[in-house]
Amino acid sequence: MIKHLFSDLDGTLLNNNGEPSDYTKKIIRECNIPLTLVSARSPQKMESILNQLGVGGIHIAFNGAMVFKKEDNKFTILKKELLDREFAQKLVLDIRSKFPKVGISLYDTDNWIVDLVNKVIEREKKIVKVNYNLIDFNQYFNENLKEIYKVSFIEDDIEVFKKLVNYVEINYGHESISIQKSLSGYLEITHSNAKKSLGIEYVMQLTNIDKDSTVAFGDGENDISMLKSSGYSIVMGNASDKVKEHADFITKSNNEDGVAYVIEKIINNQDLK
Repeated sequence: MIKHLFSDLDGTLLNNNGEPSDYTKKIIRECNIPLTLVSARSPQKMESILNQLGVGGIHIAFNGAMVFKKEDNKFTILKKELLDREFAQKLVLDIRSKFPKVGISLYDTDNWIVDLVNKVIEREKKIVKVNYNLIDFNQYFNENLKEIYKVSFIEDDIEVFKKLVNYVEINYGHESISIQKSLSGYLEITHSNAKKSLGIEYVMQLTNIDKDSTVAFGDGENDISMLKSSGYSIVMGNASDKVKEHADFITKSNNEDGVAYVIEKIINNQDLK
């Protein structure tokens, strides 16, 4: 019996416009099985989606760096894995000097910080419907002591992105961090214990549910650990072959309501075919 659902957002539950379809919203609202959203996004970037779906309860942000509970309009942090501030400062300033045009985002408890605005940052803002704070990173680190959860690099140019990934892995791969690729052109840096798998395992313990009664949905490489840690792994039709290798079932694409398609089958006790 399925007792809990875990789902990634971008490229999975959401279509390419960053929205849940009306059909997806309807199915989730009709589903009595608890749903935990598991995302690389910050809680602020998840809030509008949670409200549209009518979902409260426990959710996972920053690829597992934060587990939080949403009750009405209140967010309570249940678990957190923070980046070292000195490391985060060194990383963002180094990458900015080596890759002057790449989009760099830094996330603390309350804010999305960028030091330049380009097309990838503007695209991100349009999708997530949350405003960034534009500030020089040196100024940011000198003026506050906020807790830092994630640093993200965004680059559309495939060759530049490959060089960026290679540089980060060679120069920072020895650090106590997690380096993960999510959507195309996204490189996410979090604490080494910030993994989606550890996030859902924490939720399982907190809610006293066993692995075999859980289902996870994902599409990206940063979802693989979560898919492997769940009882039943559902991979989107739009996922890469590498991710599909970890699927118990491959559903329709994110633009074809692949998550809702499976949830409806689960609700109706239908076989996944």
